[in-house]
Amino acid sequence: MKIIQITDTHISHLGGTTNVNAERAIRFINALEPDFVIHTGDVTIMDPDEDRDRATAQEILAGIAAPWRALPGNHDVGEPGDSPFADRAVTSERVAAYRAHFGDDRFVERVGEWAVVGFNSELFGSGLPEEAEQWAWLEGLPELVGPHPVLVFTHKPVRAPSPELQNPHVAVGAESLPRLEELLARLDVRGYGSGHLHHYALTARDGAPVVSAPATAFTAGSSAGDEVTGPGLKQLGVVEYGIADGVVTPRFRAPADLVEADLLEIASVREALAAMGFDLAQIGVEA
Repeated sequence: MKIIQITDTHISHLGGTTNVNAERAIRFINALEPDFVIHTGDVTIMDPDEDRDRATAQEILAGIAAPWRALPGNHDVGEPGDSPFADRAVTSERVAAYRAHFGDDRFVERVGEWAVVGFNSELFGSGLPEEAEQWAWLEGLPELVGPHPVLVFTHKPVRAPSPELQNPHVAVGAESLPRLEELLARLDVRGYGSGHLHHYALTARDGAPVVSAPATAFTAGSSAGDEVTGPGLKQLGVVEYGIADGVVTPRFRAPADLVEADLLEIASVREALAAMGFDLAQIGVEA
């Protein structure tokens, strides 16, 4: 059995490099003929209030031939914590706008004898009604999943690359982590996958692989180095999870034609940031 993870596509109604890369990655994924595809968030380019980006992303992701689901990232619904990126805090309205285009932001999907579990990392610590609903849903996962082995997917990693980075900018917040890990310990988790960090890294937890998946849109060296993301392969691509005899084997995969660029080298990214109120001149970038 084969599951593909794609993440951080950052699709824009403006078109450009990120859209081209997403389309090329989808053609590559279709050629791999997976049983299931999971998109782990930051579907849209930057601003969770730009509905035109969601509509464009919906059209592009419709090109995925296999059954697929998507999870929201901070650029899709906003971010929890006291200082969210660009003052775009996660809100009920932003979550509702995401759901209107991409479906529910938490789910259990049966793929063969396995259960693929996805949930919204941006709700933890938000205090929203949707957070309480998600906690109640997580409490009920053992009944939903049954005896099946589980793959867990989120946008931000459950655990940060290092303990001092266990905050809502990087991962699930430290206040929410113990409760979440206690609930996940009730399941037969055989692997974890997340996005957000824009690199490929493979570690392990209790014998299960823990994957940080690469973006397809851009690398993020100008905004986050190893001191934030931890070490990893800074190349665009996707992750293939081969599953056989109860064992999950992740592999980095990449088509040869993805355009490798840093986020500030991409015109649509600069335009999206400027529209959100960033003064690009202050960081030495021409709009």
